[in-house]
Amino acid sequence: MKKRRQLVVIFLIILSIFLTACSTEEVDPIEEEETKENIENYEPADGGTLNLSVTRFNTFNPLFNNNYSLFQLHHLIYEGLVTFDPNMDIKPKLAIDWTIAQDGQSIQFTLRDGVTWHDGKPLTAEDVIFTVNLIKGNIRNAKGTSIFRTSLQQISDIREIKDGVINVTFSSPFSNALEVMTFPILPKHLFEGNNIEKLNSPNFPMVGTGPYQLDQYETMRKIKLTKNKNYWGQVPYIQDIEVTIVPDLEAQLSVFENGDIDVAQPISIDWAKYMENRNVKVYEYVSNNYEFLGLNFRNSILRDKNIRKAIAYGIDRHKLINNIYLGHGTVVDGPIYPLSLLYDEGSLQYGYNRDQAEALLQESGYELDRENNTRSNGNGDTLNFTLISNKNNVLREKTVFFIEDELEAIGIKIDVELLDWEELNERIARGNFDIVLGGWELAYLPDLSFAFHSRQLGGSNFIAYNNEEMDELLEEAFSAAGLTAKQQAYSQLQIHIAEELPYVSLFFKNGAIVVRDKVKGEFKPSHYNLFYGIEEWYINTK
Repeated sequence: MKKRRQLVVIFLIILSIFLTACSTEEVDPIEEEETKENIENYEPADGGTLNLSVTRFNTFNPLFNNNYSLFQLHHLIYEGLVTFDPNMDIKPKLAIDWTIAQDGQSIQFTLRDGVTWHDGKPLTAEDVIFTVNLIKGNIRNAKGTSIFRTSLQQISDIREIKDGVINVTFSSPFSNALEVMTFPILPKHLFEGNNIEKLNSPNFPMVGTGPYQLDQYETMRKIKLTKNKNYWGQVPYIQDIEVTIVPDLEAQLSVFENGDIDVAQPISIDWAKYMENRNVKVYEYVSNNYEFLGLNFRNSILRDKNIRKAIAYGIDRHKLINNIYLGHGTVVDGPIYPLSLLYDEGSLQYGYNRDQAEALLQESGYELDRENNTRSNGNGDTLNFTLISNKNNVLREKTVFFIEDELEAIGIKIDVELLDWEELNERIARGNFDIVLGGWELAYLPDLSFAFHSRQLGGSNFIAYNNEEMDELLEEAFSAAGLTAKQQAYSQLQIHIAEELPYVSLFFKNGAIVVRDKVKGEFKPSHYNLFYGIEEWYINTK
């Protein structure tokens, strides 16, 4: 149980903040038609340079790095045994296949033949074992705590059982056993003996097995990558990648808009302004940012399931997304990534239905006083709730007032309070709220225990939700053996969440990358890997 509680830490994250912007530009229809005709004639060709940027970072070491933009660049240099595809499903990488034991407590991985490090040395099982032990803190004289350490605490043993076959044993059946093996592998031979200090050195040797390798580094100014001609997979078309190091995301967009880089992430939701520029393409994806209403179970009225369901039916989430988020959101009824194999579409049941909402309130004895448009019951209890969220967040501010109007239309009075970040967290920690509009940046490893399990009461389960059946379903999902059992467990969990409604789920936000039109190919960005399939990208040099 202790290790399981430790694992939960990886799922705790912060509320996200976005700004909006807008712009317009006219496009000559004749020129646009000519451009489309030319695009159809483009064919992949070797060569060219892709210009990217990263924000300032503290370490090159991918096991210790917590900079998101460098994490994305590391996908081009380093690889794990397995990886996530754009739907967050597991795909092979340095392991060509694997076998999960029937009890779900161990996995055998078969390493891919013919893989070499950028320095020409062959990949071995010892590299994988060294990396796991390094992450777990088992390497002598290695300093620092890996960002992957918590997720690997379930590993109790790792060894090579025959040439090129690795057996990983877990302390208990573990449904995320494959997902945790996505961490980047480091070359043991570069860090043995006295070289262990290089792990924390500014001169960290950035040597991986990926499609691109380090060519030059100008301290905190420029990074140059060149394609790995000995790559085990498809060798990329693009020859070089030049990376500018910038202070922050605002600076990244500025250099993109100046034409100095070819790919960037908008920090506002109004990326339509880029779509109106025929020299820029926009590729949208579902992010891992999940927005919700947390309902405080300390409030006896909100413990009435009918009231919670009425709130869910009473909010037109599609209208909210279209009016405030400009259509860039995906409606869900639970915090499960909607493109994943774990997502159960059958759990989606709360479409906007004002009549159903009012019927549920009536069923619980709350009659509408038409004079003040508020509902109350025979005991004098009124449906009047305080809704808190963070100020200085344009989208959240618009959303709380949208929800206020929606719920007042069915007789639920809402008092909005927009708070400074510190005060908001203090109120949440003290349980001094009725409803909170918030969000989770969900981790790549699915586990909802942090939000709903009774062990997290007083912590990340800040709504004080305590349900024995929920605890059991969460534990079954955590320990399910194999994908089929895992899907079944998560399906039951989602059905229970939709029925219980500890949160009223709103949506997952969408994200996007903007790409200069000179860069061609099939773009499949995800929040995990913005550069998925970069081997297929190529530069239009005409």
